Formats: sequence, structure tokens, C-alpha cells
Amino acid sequence: MAARIPTILLIHGSWLGGWCWRPVRDALARKGLASSAPTLTGLGDRAHLGGPATGLQAHVADVVEHLHFLDGDDVVIVGHSYGSAVAAEVAALRPDLVRLQIALDGFTLAPGQSVFGRHPELEPLFAALISADAPDLVQPPDSAFLGLPDTADTARLMARLRPTPACVNREARRPGQEPAACERHYVRFTGFPFFEETARLAAEAGWRTSAIDAGHMAIVTHAEAVADRIAAIVAGRA
Repeated sequence: MAARIPTILLIHGSWLGGWCWRPVRDALARKGLASSAPTLTGLGDRAHLGGPATGLQAHVADVVEHLHFLDGDDVVIVGHSYGSAVAAEVAALRPDLVRLQIALDGFTLAPGQSVFGRHPELEPLFAALISADAPDLVQPPDSAFLGLPDTADTARLMARLRPTPACVNREARRPGQEPAACERHYVRFTGFPFFEETARLAAEAGWRTSAIDAGHMAIVTHAEAVADRIAAIVAGRA
């Protein structure tokens, strides 16, 4: 009997949209892996649908609903940066569908914990990106903040960024929720030191871990390497 081929469900982070996964999706397709990359409410081409109350739970609902429209019942959920927090709660809510969770240089939150609750040092940094005329939105940072080189490709990417609803970093995961029952793998991008401790704590909590020598935006700058790692994890080779 042929092995089941899972659907790779890719969840983007702050300021981005499903569009940011195109290079990774193309690379996965060349490996015979199907993928889907929804855009979270208030971001990307759904920026006009967000509001002051758009937060983590709205984004979890986005992805849970998206699962209903995927073929099959074998899903590998992959979250990058903030998207890892979304992916973790979705995996916990739908253990019948999600058999593997992969965090790419992202947040790992305990039930009842928010991004700012886990990382209070981020609050003033994000507050500096909020303008008086749009107090409910975190404006996109500059390319240096994201660790991107000063290139034409970076300029095109930066032009696509959209403000992130400020509530996403304040709203917590549901309290009392059991951790995801599926296998979990944390991939750290070593060019971005911020998540070094997160990766270490993930390993202590039983996650499998690995690393890619790249910056935080490796999903764009090193898409082939990211797709290779996802494929290897799915196949049990990493």
C-alpha cells in the first residue's frame, strides 16, 4: 500500500500573508508535496477585514475553518514566527487531522499565555511601531529589523507587508488546553538569535529540533532549504 501523502498547511507570521509562502510552496511541489497557505484575517489580501478585536483566536478560527476545505485527513501544520502560535492551538484543537506540527523560528506559547506574556521585552519594541492615527495596528518594521538584505527582491517584499492587528500579541491561547498530541519539531534559523532560548526550551519539552543557517525570513531568502527540511521531517529523516 502506498504511503499517504500529507497536505502541508503553512501559516504565516506578522505583516505577511499567504503569498509569502510561494517560493516554499513551489519547492514543495517539485518534491511531490501538496500545500496550502491561507491568509490570516487583517493581513495580506484580507487586511481590509481586520479590526481592533482581531487577535490570536480569530486567526486560530481562520485556520480551523480552512481545514474543512482541505482534501484528506493527514495534515502537517507549519507555522513561521507568530504563525507558530496559531499552528500550536490548531494542532491541539484538531488532533484528528493534524499529525505533525513544525515551528519555523517561531513562538511556543503555553495555554493561557500570549506573545507579550511569554516575551514582555517585545512589548515596547512593538509599541514603537504603532502610530497615533492607527492605535490598533502594528506597522511593518524596516527590512533591517527582519534581517533582510538591501536588494530589489527585499524592496518588492517590503511593499507587500501590511500592518498587523495589535491584539494578536496581547491575546492568549485558550487556558487549560491540552498540548497537541502530535509529533512536534522546532526548526531554528540560526541567523536570528531571538529564538535560541525558545528552541532550547522546546527540546526540553520533548520537541525534536534542528537548525538552518539562515536569518528569520528564511522562508523567503532560503526557501529551497526550508522546503528540504520540511520534506525531510515529513519523511522522518530529520
